[in-house]
Amino acid sequence: MLEAILLPETAMPGDYLPDDLKTLWKELSANPLRISPHQLRQETEKLRKGPRRRSIVGGGAAWIAIAASVVSSFAFHGTLQRIGSALTVAGAAYLVVQLRMRPARAMLEMGETGCVRFYRAELERQRDFHRGGWLRSRVLIVLPGPVICWVGFAQAYPNIAPFIRLELAAFLILLVIAVPLNLRVARKSQGRIDALDAVTKSN
Repeated sequence: MLEAILLPETAMPGDYLPDDLKTLWKELSANPLRISPHQLRQETEKLRKGPRRRSIVGGGAAWIAIAASVVSSFAFHGTLQRIGSALTVAGAAYLVVQLRMRPARAMLEMGETGCVRFYRAELERQRDFHRGGWLRSRVLIVLPGPVICWVGFAQAYPNIAPFIRLELAAFLILLVIAVPLNLRVARKSQGRIDALDAVTKSN
């Protein structure tokens, strides 16, 4: 459940800025692109939907993980199971806090310059959320709890240990996949920032 927060939404529909910056710069030299405040508001609103969905889906998954871990800590008495449950609660609670620290901001009525700055700031917020310390902390804090918990279950119930190992392997694979997916979103956000800077400078 916790991997729902780690796996980003990579689709970015409606992006009017070309992905290939070299092509963009060549086009700008001959035909500068104008960006209206209305267009920027539309693009910003599309960009803001990501944090909203992330808060709903990720926050819901984190609270489910917290509830399941609390129940497990009372239902199972193995030391590793209880340690893993406690760490899972701590990790999920940290994810909830991190999501609350990155809410989508309301966009007030403003002119073209203000819209550009606001859109660029939102791109920077998305970029930073999916890389660096924000990403590392999510992975490192989420990882220990479920791993220790599953190891404890495998020791306590050796007859179903193979199935528990499969679940653990699936969890680790999702974490491994989550890292490049997050970095890809960060790179796309940085690409949009570079393209937006090129457009505004040409204008």
